[in-house]
Order: sequence, then structure tokens, then C-alpha cells
Amino acid sequence: MSPERRVFGHIQRRLLAGMLFVWSHSQALESDAQQPLLIEADEVEVREADNTSIYAGHVQVEQGSMSLRADHVTVYHRPDRQPRLIIAIGQPASYRQLLDDQRGEVQAFARRMEYDADKDALVLIGDGLLIQGEDRLTGEHIIYERAQGRFRAGGSGRVRIRLNPDQQR
Repeated sequence: MSPERRVFGHIQRRLLAGMLFVWSHSQALESDAQQPLLIEADEVEVREADNTSIYAGHVQVEQGSMSLRADHVTVYHRPDRQPRLIIAIGQPASYRQLLDDQRGEVQAFARRMEYDADKDALVLIGDGLLIQGEDRLTGEHIIYERAQGRFRAGGSGRVRIRLNPDQQR
């Protein structure tokens, strides 16, 4: 393997590892961040001049219990290479990950997903669906502010929420 290809591969792994850590750290299994990262896409472009990474074509990202699938993923980085904004587009894009404390799994689906690292907010745009256990939230525009544990939903059409009572054992 050429030195340029090794450097490019190292940069690509570091950028995605940072992206995934930022996107999933507050709810995810702590052990996921320690797991190997597997990335597959038909194409990748890293533009260091404008701190942008673009992954296209059947993008599959896995790390521990975390899985992200999309047709296209763009990552906008800060100068220190940490992700600032992550955009995943698909038909739909999908995200799933196990939660700490045996709280089950969180799943998200939308035509467009945006994660703003500064706000610690995940935005689902276009046919958004957020699932945790048996609870579901659907809407055209869903904002999940993770730090505050707050959801907002709206847009065209109606919002639908289904909450199931906890089962006593």
C-alpha cells in the first residue's frame, strides 16, 4: 500500500471515529467507543481545505452495537478534526444503537438526519421515526435535544406519539 493511501486511510478512520463518538456518546453503550470501527461506502472524498468528508453509495458504518446506514454521509469538521455537523441522507437513512443500563435499543429513521455536535441535537427530517423499546415518535421534523432530554416534533402533517407503560415484573 502506498504511503499516500495509508495516510488517507488513517485520516478517514480518525474522522469517522470522532463522528461516531460525538453522535452516540450520551446514550450508547460505553463499550461501543472501544470497539473497532468498520466503514464501507462506494466512494469517499476528504477535503482537508474546507474540513469536509463525504461518503457516498451504500454507506455502512458499524462500531460495537452502533449501526448507521445511508446513501450519503457528509461530515463538517472543526479545525481539530472533531465533527461539528454530520448529515446522513437515505431512503431512509437509519441509525440504531443499544443503550446503557439495559434500556434496550434506540432506532431512528428519516430521509435526512443531522447531528449538531455543539447543541448535542439529532434532527430527523422527512418521514422521521424515533423508536425506543415499544415507544414511537413520528413526524416530518423531529428534534431530539439529547443534553436536555427533550423532543420536539412538527412540520407538515400530524405528529404521532405512542408511549407504552413500563411492564411490572
